[in-house]
Amino acid sequence: MKTNNQTIFVLSRPLFWVLLALNLVVLLRIKQHTGDFFGWNPVDLNKDKLFELKSMLAITQFVLIALTLDQFLRRAIVHFNELSDDRHVPAILVQVMSVTVFVAIGLCAYVGLYDHNFTYLLASIGALSVGILYILKDVGHQVICGITLQADHIVSVDDWIELKEDGATEYLQVVELDYRMVVLKNDHGQLIRVYNHEFTEMHFINLSKQKPGVGSPRQLEIQVSARNNPDRVLRIMDLALKHVVHSNHEFLPKFSCFVSKIEEGVITYLVWYKTEIDTAPFETNGAILLCMTRFFKAAGINLNRFETQHPSENHTDTQSRLLDCYGLGILKLLSHEQIATIGQSVNVLHYYADHHVIEKGAQEDWMYIISEGCLEVKIADQHGEQKVVATLWPGDFVGEMSMLTGAPRAADVFAKADTVLVQITKEDIAPLLDSNPKLVKQFSDILAQRVAQNEVFASSDGQAARVAEESKSITTKILNFFFKKK
Repeated sequence: MKTNNQTIFVLSRPLFWVLLALNLVVLLRIKQHTGDFFGWNPVDLNKDKLFELKSMLAITQFVLIALTLDQFLRRAIVHFNELSDDRHVPAILVQVMSVTVFVAIGLCAYVGLYDHNFTYLLASIGALSVGILYILKDVGHQVICGITLQADHIVSVDDWIELKEDGATEYLQVVELDYRMVVLKNDHGQLIRVYNHEFTEMHFINLSKQKPGVGSPRQLEIQVSARNNPDRVLRIMDLALKHVVHSNHEFLPKFSCFVSKIEEGVITYLVWYKTEIDTAPFETNGAILLCMTRFFKAAGINLNRFETQHPSENHTDTQSRLLDCYGLGILKLLSHEQIATIGQSVNVLHYYADHHVIEKGAQEDWMYIISEGCLEVKIADQHGEQKVVATLWPGDFVGEMSMLTGAPRAADVFAKADTVLVQITKEDIAPLLDSNPKLVKQFSDILAQRVAQNEVFASSDGQAARVAEESKSITTKILNFFFKKK
């Protein structure tokens, strides 16, 4: 457990030397005034007045000794904490040691200055100590539990813990430890204060104290209509998890999904995954749900639990796939009715893993929307070896430039897994461009923006002009490709 040394108060080096010098000055002044280096030898407060010079010097000597001993111990502990990577002395233990030092020096001062012996002193305060301990037993218990928590490295500030109570799981961060309480912060930023002795009785897992790479295991339930093929749903969920892991460094490459239960026409799927410990569960669950929703819609998976649809909304499988995912790419410029019209003629193609879907240099006038599975875009390096430069997932588009401009394919594309593609050809899109010439300019702007994202410009000031120039060039190519014979 690493203790923040800033929570342990120590005097700066110059002030510490000043403190040592004051001890020496008082020592010499007592010697000069009484003939003895230690003020408690010539002083007896039962007989001498409190405000006599020798009495004041004797009291000052005890105070300086207590401060010096306390600072010496604190500096030694801070130095130890800085040198040790594994074992650190917690701040609460330092506080207890300071109290012990001042109490011990105070007792010595009482005995020495009043010429009592320790037997008399201990006998007189014994009964009082028992009474005080009884009154403060709860506080003492909390202090002892606090020391145990820190000294045994059970928790530290900034640690993340997994707490399970009444079947619910919470992920909390330790933000403060003191002599009485542990302060925790939940996912919503709310602070929860728990007494030390109550915290030690909780059943929790300290995620921050696990070995590197263990991460934080989490799970998520997703309900999907039982009318969908569960094997297909599981394949899409597995692919979505791969995409989330590929796109977010907070996720660890350890996950699984399986059917949990079936009831009332709904199948419940359980998703188990791991993330870095300092990532809030609502963020990771949200990322998974967003990705799975996109992949389900792209694949035409019915997410409607009650299966109620308006008659006009009944479409073929191909139309459903197209209507659910067209807004994710270049076709978002089209209306729902225009997409429904295109959906009457488009094809759905199935490819097995490793199939060569697009060949570089080929003259083809169609594009694909990924409905299920994923594709890898590969370009040969200087040695002729194919290198993956991009991975495309459900909802992504590929081949728009060739379909709209007739340009040859710029890269090889392979199916990374069994893949379902929606194919849209030049013939499918031509009637829309013919009836709405503004679409040509809008398509050109989107393609120009995509080209700009793949290029490095000299400055951001020149990027807008470069995009405008590229858009104009693409517009010319589209017009020539679609209307040159008219």
